[in-house]
Amino acid sequence: MNFSIITPSFRNSAWLKLCIASIADQTGVSFEHIVQDSCSDDDTKNWLPNERRVKAFIEKDSGMYDAVNRGFKRAQGDILAYLNCDEQYLPGALKTVHDFFEANPQAEAVFSDSIITDADGNYICHRPSLVPTKSSMWVRFPVLTCGIFIRRSVVHERGIWFDTKWRDVGDCWWIREFVLRSVRMMVLPELSSSFAHTG
Repeated sequence: MNFSIITPSFRNSAWLKLCIASIADQTGVSFEHIVQDSCSDDDTKNWLPNERRVKAFIEKDSGMYDAVNRGFKRAQGDILAYLNCDEQYLPGALKTVHDFFEANPQAEAVFSDSIITDADGNYICHRPSLVPTKSSMWVRFPVLTCGIFIRRSVVHERGIWFDTKWRDVGDCWWIREFVLRSVRMMVLPELSSSFAHTG
């Protein structure tokens, strides 16, 4: 079971370096990290083309959700995820997800808790994930995208891509499609906070 992690990038050089390192440091699993950079004109252009730990695609896109869709189309992994430039995985995160999928072959999407920090890495709060329902999503978006992992078939066979007409709420509408189309979703049972989001 291989992972494909997609990172949409635009003018986030310092954060992107941390994001890449957090994925490169994962052990016990095989993965590829695809960075979809929208021709950043900051320091990113000076180092990303030579970054050997990622597959970098530098091309104009029509926004973050278009960039993620492009990455999904290129992805070769069995499990897909996307991690923004200002987010990181904690050590062992992908192995935890791998083992859960192995133990739960019926699961098509797996959600994990997240840790929220400030820009200096100081703890703010935990965000536990919940399996979303049609009605609850109007009140609270129950997952953070850094804690979402899906089987390749959700996108490539069932066709649940991001709708690129949305600029800010595309994540919500993407997960709403999971609910409406009865994607089999589960939450990692341990409150281990395997993932970190820096905001």
